Amino acid sequence: MLLDVKPEVLAPAGTLDAVSVVLQAGADAVYLGGKRLNMRMHRSSYNLSDEEVAAAVRLVHEQGKKLYFTLNNLLRDSEVQLAREQLSVLAKVQPDAIIVQDLAVAALAREVCPEIELHASTMMNVHSARSASVLKEMGFTRIITSRDIPLHEVRQIGEKAGIETEYFVHGDMCISQSSQCLLSGVLFGESSNRGRCMKPCRWQWRLVAGGKTSEEESYLLAYKDLCLLGHIPALVENRIASLKIEGRMRTADYLSSIVGAYRKAVDAYWRDPYQYVTDPDLMREVWDRRTREFSTCRSFGSLGPSTVDPSGNREPRFFSQSAPTPRLTEQGGGSAAGAGEMELVVHVGTPEAATAALEAGADAIYLGGEVFPGVTAPVALEWLSAFSERVTAEKKRVVLLSSRIVDTRDMAEWEWWLAQVAGMKGVGIGASNIGALQAARDAGCDQLLGDFSLNCMNRLAAGELHSFGVTRLTASLELDVRGLSDLCKGGALPVEVIGQGALPGMLLEYCVKAANEGRSSHEACDQACQREPFSLQDASGQQHRVFCDKRCRNHIYAAADLCVLPNLAQLAAAGVSGVRYEAQVDPAETVRRVVEAYRQALDTLAGGKTIDAEMGMRAVRDALARPLSDGAFGFHKHTSAQARATATR
Repeated sequence: MLLDVKPEVLAPAGTLDAVSVVLQAGADAVYLGGKRLNMRMHRSSYNLSDEEVAAAVRLVHEQGKKLYFTLNNLLRDSEVQLAREQLSVLAKVQPDAIIVQDLAVAALAREVCPEIELHASTMMNVHSARSASVLKEMGFTRIITSRDIPLHEVRQIGEKAGIETEYFVHGDMCISQSSQCLLSGVLFGESSNRGRCMKPCRWQWRLVAGGKTSEEESYLLAYKDLCLLGHIPALVENRIASLKIEGRMRTADYLSSIVGAYRKAVDAYWRDPYQYVTDPDLMREVWDRRTREFSTCRSFGSLGPSTVDPSGNREPRFFSQSAPTPRLTEQGGGSAAGAGEMELVVHVGTPEAATAALEAGADAIYLGGEVFPGVTAPVALEWLSAFSERVTAEKKRVVLLSSRIVDTRDMAEWEWWLAQVAGMKGVGIGASNIGALQAARDAGCDQLLGDFSLNCMNRLAAGELHSFGVTRLTASLELDVRGLSDLCKGGALPVEVIGQGALPGMLLEYCVKAANEGRSSHEACDQACQREPFSLQDASGQQHRVFCDKRCRNHIYAAADLCVLPNLAQLAAAGVSGVRYEAQVDPAETVRRVVEAYRQALDTLAGGKTIDAEMGMRAVRDALARPLSDGAFGFHKHTSAQARATATR
């Protein structure tokens, strides 16, 4: 039956007072965080102490309601013990569930408090039934699905995987795919995956396309707030178990009104679905209390111009201003014995670039990943078979990568591709999420790379991936050298880092150019963005290249390419097993010249000598003709105090 399970109204609370208020307003369940390791770390006053958490659990349980605790930060190795201590506290106070992003936290919870349910955070970026099924096998009882899939796909995932689904229905949303926004971490050292996003999506931008730059700056990425109050029947129809309201940083007064409106709407529909209509007075109350303008975001289809507000008139706070990408540190090449053990890995976008990289001295060639029409080129099976034989004969590696986002359609295409390459000699598989990894395992692949978009930052999470079949790991792009050293120490897996190339900033289920022209990403257009990449120019004049993939998703890159050539010795000392050049958008001749420079530098280190950084950097700069940066490595400290001047209005 359609009306067999009444969805819970799930309310946020940032203070103990807010817990009481949202319960009075009719919440069935409350979610909140402690003073550390959650995704709302900008204002500690809006998180609860251990004593307050205990009081909140008692208060909620006295009313027969539920409380979910957010321990959904990504952990560095230095924070694993903190997470264990927090879980020990939770074992005593017994919330109804723990919301988790990091596999390390899930592993610790199974050890410390196995009786408490696990809910998969939206930051785990679940797009497919296969991913949901894997999480269920890991002990998760509920998934908070990606905010970038429509309701009907959520229902399919829940039914196929046999797991509860939770869905955001109201509040502030990210325009980037969950856990795939790295620009804040790269620019400021403040990770959006660790609760400290500086919100570069809320900057003013100019669109640069077709040789023209828009005359005025506007808030081209300023996502409107989500409001699904007018769509309660659709939420019930798609069997959403929990209707999640965003807003742990909101006041109790604001939350009371919003929670009360959703409570009344759900109850009214449950009493009489046949004659139900959205109460205009309720909608007016919510409308009048809005912060930004409203949208239904991705719930019913593709995103278009109505989902952003270029005026910026209702932006409540700007966390940062546009700032230069952290500069490149060139303090000399250094020397390190044993550096020759670091592989030179190159991820390319065309067969020609693959051949160029191999001939220039790469130890491993990665193919696949995103398909950027007009930039990347298809890989023919006949060519791949011959190329893999050549690579294997030279005692080197070739790996095929999945795309970073794998929804229902992507998963079907990935499974088809895996079937085509099954049994091909010497070919490894790299996957971006646990669903894609599981598909590779099911296809019989035994050489599995866990790619950077898994956001692995600690040894415990790496161990979980190893037990899942992963044999090699690409570290999170947001780890600095110290964090990398911790990850590599005594770990179960060899760890490589992306050290050269275009740095992913944001990944959008949205086409900026189409929206600027008044269309959604799935309406008919001349696909000019797939013939010629465009850019977004920030207020400091830097241009961030944008590439449109085969699904019309926009990939926004940092203004400067990453480059670690002068600092390879530090990575070698940290225990890194390989340095990866992200060359997917670079032509073959550029790839050849950059690989030659890195090959020479690595060979110099292997001989115990000092890199001629000046010569190597000249070769890289001449080949790329783009700005270069340290990224998040911290060879040069982020100038964040200067760059992220905050403004409130």
